[in-house]
Amino acid sequence: MSLPTPRVLRVWLARCAGLLALLLSPALALAQTGTISGTVVDGDFGGGLPSASVYVVELGTGDAADIDGNYEITRVPAGTYSVRYSFTGYANQLVENVTVAPGETVTINVTLSPGAELAEVVVEAEEIIATNSEAGLLRVRARAAQVSDAISAEAISQSGASDAGDAMERVTGASVQGGRFVFVRGLGDRYANTQLNGAVLPTADPDRRAVQFDLFPAGFLENIVTLKTFTPDKPGNFSGGLVDITTRSFPDEFSSSISVSTGFSTAAPPGESVLLDPVQGASAFRFGAGSLGVPNLLQDTPRSAFVRPTTRIDGPDGPGTGPLVRQDAAASQFLDELSNALAPGVAPAEGTTPGVGSVSVSIGDRVPMGRNALGFIVGLTADQGISAYDLGTLARIDLTGRNAETGLVAVDTTQFRADRRATQSSQVGGIANVAFRLGNTNEFNLNTLLSHVAESEARTLTGVNNVLAEGTPVTDIVAGYTERTLLSGQLRGEHVLQGFRNVELDWRGSLASTRLEQPDLRQAAIRSSESEDDDGNPFTSYSLVGTPPGPQRYFRDLDETLGSGGLDVAVPIRAFGNRGEIKVGGLFEQTERTYGERFFFYELDRSVPLTGTSGAALAEYLSPENTGIVGTQTNAAGEITRYEFGHFLVDASRDQNQYEGTNRVVAGYGMAEVGVGRLRLIAGARYETSNLLVVSQAQAPTDTPADSVVTVDGTAFLGSDRQYNDLLPSLNVVYALSPTMNLRAAATRTLARPTFREIAPVTTYDFTSDGALLGNPALRRTLITNLDLRWEWFNQPGQILAVSGYYKRLDDPIERVITDPKN
Repeated sequence: MSLPTPRVLRVWLARCAGLLALLLSPALALAQTGTISGTVVDGDFGGGLPSASVYVVELGTGDAADIDGNYEITRVPAGTYSVRYSFTGYANQLVENVTVAPGETVTINVTLSPGAELAEVVVEAEEIIATNSEAGLLRVRARAAQVSDAISAEAISQSGASDAGDAMERVTGASVQGGRFVFVRGLGDRYANTQLNGAVLPTADPDRRAVQFDLFPAGFLENIVTLKTFTPDKPGNFSGGLVDITTRSFPDEFSSSISVSTGFSTAAPPGESVLLDPVQGASAFRFGAGSLGVPNLLQDTPRSAFVRPTTRIDGPDGPGTGPLVRQDAAASQFLDELSNALAPGVAPAEGTTPGVGSVSVSIGDRVPMGRNALGFIVGLTADQGISAYDLGTLARIDLTGRNAETGLVAVDTTQFRADRRATQSSQVGGIANVAFRLGNTNEFNLNTLLSHVAESEARTLTGVNNVLAEGTPVTDIVAGYTERTLLSGQLRGEHVLQGFRNVELDWRGSLASTRLEQPDLRQAAIRSSESEDDDGNPFTSYSLVGTPPGPQRYFRDLDETLGSGGLDVAVPIRAFGNRGEIKVGGLFEQTERTYGERFFFYELDRSVPLTGTSGAALAEYLSPENTGIVGTQTNAAGEITRYEFGHFLVDASRDQNQYEGTNRVVAGYGMAEVGVGRLRLIAGARYETSNLLVVSQAQAPTDTPADSVVTVDGTAFLGSDRQYNDLLPSLNVVYALSPTMNLRAAATRTLARPTFREIAPVTTYDFTSDGALLGNPALRRTLITNLDLRWEWFNQPGQILAVSGYYKRLDDPIERVITDPKN
């Protein structure tokens, strides 16, 4: 075989070089070009100008802004250009010295103001401020119709917040309770309204109206805006404020990220001893109740966990198949199995602080399709952490009676000297958002979100109880596991009808569901007393106290689904020489809830000694040797005639604590926004009709008040049926003291409806207050008069100085009250 000659080699190399140049020429050409993008903003009312014209003078080419006023001109050769922006009825604007570098994107925004179309304003090019930045949000707030505060993804990232609850702590006028419940303007969480991408959310808490903000991982958030004044295009169930959580949607370009972090709490350093749930321990991410679920023995079927068993035995001295249970072999064995069905691990146990950390991954891109574009963002996050505290004095006030002469309630104080608590938490979340832009005037969005949070809690409160007896030492213990899941899907469309005066049409449909599982919440109170034996030696004895006195076991399950659909139509108008808008729309919203609970406690055998307050002592106290059958009696023939019982389990579940609810809201509104010189008026009204229905499984006694009875198929059940029709007017006024300074005033009427739990005839034990929480089927909705005044100065990009004042009058406010059961 002969080698190729040098001449042949040179020919081959030349051909390969030519082929390589041909293949790389598009990439090389693209590398020598850049992109000009940005937003065209309405100078009068803020927001983007759809279909505004963007023209590169030197190239004789350009683009039209999309439905949000955004534009993008790709493959612009490197160089310096002038870009002209125009819109019908607005003064043109020419931006000079726009320098495009190879492979880079120059982002420029302009603000067009109404005026002669031939007039032209010349400005120097400057960088646009991203809409997810603090400066971008401040620009939106300056032009907004309502008084608002907000935090952007930029600020959330800089703050190190892990979820929306952490982020809300940095919003003016808002406070966060327990890391998840938001108070706005000093009103409780039941007076806060929460939306996700403009759609109302259901709650995953059976006892509160508020949405739990720790369900939203920080990495999924675009911004959080808190509206503090009402306009008719927002839900009328508006009190302290409306919090709108917006998730990431349409990216401008390809982006990807991965983040891994770890850390520790100074209250629970790694390796240090903390309280742990003895059943859950330091397990990793988890779904499902596992061994904590209601045993099959205590339910009819595995799924209907909150239906009482068909066979029901109340105790050893209750009726069996023959005489008494303790004299019936089959009935005694069944009661023994029931009494030992639940896990004996009641009290918190000492353990080692588990590792904590988080990981998140996201990817997004924008894919051009001619004059159309497809954008998507997909993200996953997982987080595991622990919080702990060891507090000092905590006072608890108990009602002890009422003075017959003065009518004053007598109280006594339970003084706990030590409150120790630890909560392990794990979160798994996912987001998948897709947006499709059809031309410059149509956009469709599909947003989905999944969030799952599991928490394992252990707590002890040790001190004295003055109600039992002066200075009585008592240790309260609680251990429990809770899972909360949120699944949300929303389809939205935004359209500009260019052939109909640029009418804007927005529609949306959403379906969201929440689920709460709280299996086997364990609670007990242990009293200790000092005594002496017959020889005068001191010893300590222990006993369980409370009502009922035995350890208590709660199982709760909640499913809530909220479906809604809405339509908004905005018609641009010219009034008093300024651009204005007339807006009309409607909303349909329906919420369905199913709630059930089981409650068990142990009837105690007083002959069994309790040897302490530790978890091991209580586990031994409730061991199989001391629970259920502990012995037998026989006759002369050796036949068992009687079964002796130690502790035994009692099913204290109540039919009225199982209920279903439906809340239906239908609304329509009309509003107008016009400008008169420096003055902007936003006025209108919203009409809402609502129906709130709750039906329990308990039949109503004959003497039950009519407003606490719901009849279903001829049978009267405890419940409530409320219907309302409300007209809610609104007036917002904005006066521009200068281009960067506003004076705002608002007068509005809103309402607050009762929640399912507030009107449900449910009575449950509340560990925090050591009392019973009882619903009130006779509750009425609250009507609220709101007056607001605010001065705001956007003195520099990204900065604001504001002073606000407000007045609210609540007619028939809904609040929790303490009542004396003896009166």
